[in-house]
Amino acid sequence: MNIQEQSRPPVLCVDLDGTLIRDDASVKSFLLFLKQTPLRIFSAILWLCQGREHLKRQIARRIRLDPAAFSYREDVLAFLREEKARGRIIVLATASDQIYADVIASHVGVFSEVLGSDGVTNLSGPRKRAALEARFGKFSYMGNSRDDLAVWQGAEEAFAVGTPEPVLRKLRQFKNPTRVFP
Repeated sequence: MNIQEQSRPPVLCVDLDGTLIRDDASVKSFLLFLKQTPLRIFSAILWLCQGREHLKRQIARRIRLDPAAFSYREDVLAFLREEKARGRIIVLATASDQIYADVIASHVGVFSEVLGSDGVTNLSGPRKRAALEARFGKFSYMGNSRDDLAVWQGAEEAFAVGTPEPVLRKLRQFKNPTRVFP
């Protein structure tokens, strides 16, 4: 390992729903799916019986979301652009389906890589942490919810975005956040 690699900060992995965007891509797509044909609820119930990740993938195959229609957190985007300009590798890591994650990442333009749920694995909580550790070893993580506590535990740095106070208290029990975005 050379000196430049030693001084480089860990990969910054960023959650999507509630962190990069104020919305939830899975919820938004599900509501649009039902709005188009309300009787689709029966298909959704059958898919859900095969797991949340299966439901997400089936809906993502049928519903196209406009990435410009989401409510992005401008303070987070500005921070990510600054970090990218400094040479930091930034990864979108989300429990939303990979199809949506790819579209949103392409729209935003700061991500070097995208990891999302794939129809088999719901990439959240401990599964997300395990995937990030396997892929990057050391990483920093930007999240917002109780599901992110497991990921923050494995992270070198914790960035909290719009995180409810009870979740922040739990986070602070094992790690001081590097930065808290309101």
